[in-house]
Amino acid sequence: MTRLSLWGYELEVDEQATRAWYAQAEEWSCTCGHCRNFLALAKERKLPEEILHILDSLSIPAEKATYVCELYHDESWEKKGLLYEISWRVAGTVVQTPEKKQNNGTAWGPPVVFPTFQMMVGHECYNIQPEFPEPSFDLDISLYLPWVLDEPLDGPEEETTLNHEIIIETEVDGAEEYADLLRQVIPAALAAEGVDVPCEVDVLFTDDEGIHQINLEQREVDRPTDVLSFPMFDLQPGEHPTQEDADPGDNLVPLGDMVISLERAKAQGEEYGHGTRREVAYLAVHSVLHLLGYDHMDEGPMKKQMRQREEEILGTLGIVRE
Repeated sequence: MTRLSLWGYELEVDEQATRAWYAQAEEWSCTCGHCRNFLALAKERKLPEEILHILDSLSIPAEKATYVCELYHDESWEKKGLLYEISWRVAGTVVQTPEKKQNNGTAWGPPVVFPTFQMMVGHECYNIQPEFPEPSFDLDISLYLPWVLDEPLDGPEEETTLNHEIIIETEVDGAEEYADLLRQVIPAALAAEGVDVPCEVDVLFTDDEGIHQINLEQREVDRPTDVLSFPMFDLQPGEHPTQEDADPGDNLVPLGDMVISLERAKAQGEEYGHGTRREVAYLAVHSVLHLLGYDHMDEGPMKKQMRQREEEILGTLGIVRE
């Protein structure tokens, strides 16, 4: 193991295992325009010098990133570029960080901010890589990159608007301001998962006492939590309800119910440093994935898969980690 000091982080790196894995790994394989744009820049070494220096020291080819996501862009992208999140997995352990944040089950060190990028070290990785040596951590980079492909920037795909019914009830004050957020986030999560039929999702905002009581009555779990999900269907990830499952009265598929403790969301948003709005959005996406068959009862691959999907979906809405 080699000790690596990196801007306040102390890392123990298994260089041999890291190099061996990347020697046989393929380059990032997504063929969408945004990912091909990243690959073009990586192969031409047009990433920040600080990033290239770290990757070179570990014999990691930049184009073999273990996670690439173009988070979002708006009308000003031609000036500031496209916002990407890119990760490279490293075999080893995080010995010390300046501080430690918990981000909904995934632990991250504090961001190191440079003029052209931001870096964090992930203690518990969410992007799945088959047969990667463990333990491991992620070098997670957020940065703006220019569009360099000789083709137009991918525009938003033409989508068929589905009239989902998001029914929101509340037992607590202050929840009304998050209703419009959920009516944006929940359909976005359904679309990201490929649901192509109009659905009904029922949401209840309550407090810790209220969700504790529901947890006890419905699940025989005697404690409060942040969100509960009650799916109508027994699905697996990637499996969706069909129009045959719709209620003939309104032609909506009754996907299930979610219960959110606004009290807990406010506390966690403050604890994690990203505020109530992002926390409520995260809990809603998390719950939608449960309604669609995702689970995380153990620490296995599906928990990591859920974490990855949650961040990707929030990223499409511009709701990213700060």
